[in-house]
Amino acid sequence: MVRNLGWALAAAASLAGIGAASAADMAVKARPLPPPVYSWTGCYIGFSAGGKGVRTRDTVYKPAVGALAASSVYLGELEDTTWIAGGQVGCNYQTGNWVFGIEGDAHGQRWGVSSALVGQIIPTGFAAGDTFELRSDWQASARGRVGYAVDRSLFYVTGGAAFTEIRAFSSWVAIPGIRAAVLATDDRTLTGWTVGAGVEYAATNNITLGLEGRYSDYGRQRFNSGPVVTNVGQLLPVLVTQNTYRDVRIETGEVMAKVNYKFGGPVVAKY
Repeated sequence: MVRNLGWALAAAASLAGIGAASAADMAVKARPLPPPVYSWTGCYIGFSAGGKGVRTRDTVYKPAVGALAASSVYLGELEDTTWIAGGQVGCNYQTGNWVFGIEGDAHGQRWGVSSALVGQIIPTGFAAGDTFELRSDWQASARGRVGYAVDRSLFYVTGGAAFTEIRAFSSWVAIPGIRAAVLATDDRTLTGWTVGAGVEYAATNNITLGLEGRYSDYGRQRFNSGPVVTNVGQLLPVLVTQNTYRDVRIETGEVMAKVNYKFGGPVVAKY
């Protein structure tokens, strides 16, 4: 009886020791690691496309020359819309949740506005049928970006320099006995500023999808609209040349979808 009791106690003690050891092992087991957190650090290249609205304010001037007084005509506020399509390259650096980057992009586009003088009220020196156009086929920008990352989502603001090509066409109709027809073209690359905001999401470690909106302002720009020769003589021809010009204000607003391929870049785990 005593022998059996001693064996039972010994067995119980052994089981208790094993249980304690097992409990100790469980107590020091490491907690499961959290899932990796995405890093936005790295460079990328991508494509983008969307829509754009354009607003222009255009005034044509004929300066005073000799017997001809100065005159001008305001063509009004003209608007147009266009598609835009192109690409971008850039680099980001992430510290904590903040992301700092630079980006450059270029897009094709096709917009144009036109105004022809009609009606009864036309300023002196102008004529019904005089036509003035603006057209553009591309835009580009070089910008900085500052964003706040929440794992794979990035919310950012952006701003920098904007560039675009503008072609200004001026067509002056002939007025028999007074002036000959003139067609003038002035092609210029303009520099302005642009600001905007966007959101980007990392669909995979290398592919990001984004949506961005921007406003651009190119200020007031001067274009040559041609030398207009006017006959101011009565009995004999007296020709006076006015070197005309246009002052144009151009503003744009755009929204585009973006797809980027991010090169390398680690996925960092937080513990």
